[in-house]
Amino acid sequence: MTGHEHLAAENRSGAYADRCRLLLRTAYPPRFMHARGEEFLGTLLDLAEPDRSWPDPRTVLDVLRAGAVWRLRERPPLWRWLCYRLFGLRLPLRYRWWVRDDVRGRFFLARLLGTWAFLVFLPYTLVDGLGLIGEPGSWGLKLGALLGTCMTTVVGRRQIRRDLLAKHRFNPNGTPIAPRVDDDEPR
Repeated sequence: MTGHEHLAAENRSGAYADRCRLLLRTAYPPRFMHARGEEFLGTLLDLAEPDRSWPDPRTVLDVLRAGAVWRLRERPPLWRWLCYRLFGLRLPLRYRWWVRDDVRGRFFLARLLGTWAFLVFLPYTLVDGLGLIGEPGSWGLKLGALLGTCMTTVVGRRQIRRDLLAKHRFNPNGTPIAPRVDDDEPR
């Protein structure tokens, strides 16, 4: 194999590995990728056919399906999720790593505001618009309340993140809080 052919083959395998990494990052949360990502990537690379630059559709679907199942297994039940998302209540410690991934995730504020808009603002607007709670109110007041909620959330986003992480025993940077010596002693 000449040098040029060797570089072309190396680039193809590098492109395949990069595409597999992207697939794994899409399917699995960062916590999984940190713990098992390289092992999973190695398995995908070992199973790849020679000279492939893209994973085959079956592999893509299998990885996405397995990632979705893993994410759903890690999620809290709907009623606990609603209490957490709407009121900031603490989830059981079983879900603390899910909370960490959620709070530190890229679109945390969008998910938080979207939940409030979809579950609180939208139903109220629909009920009010249909006249089911008396005379329909002013759209200006509703938009003002929505914008006020958005502004308050955007301004207090760091404090919201810190509070949720602290409730679930994490430092503001996402590292677990070391248990105190008093917590380990039997009572």
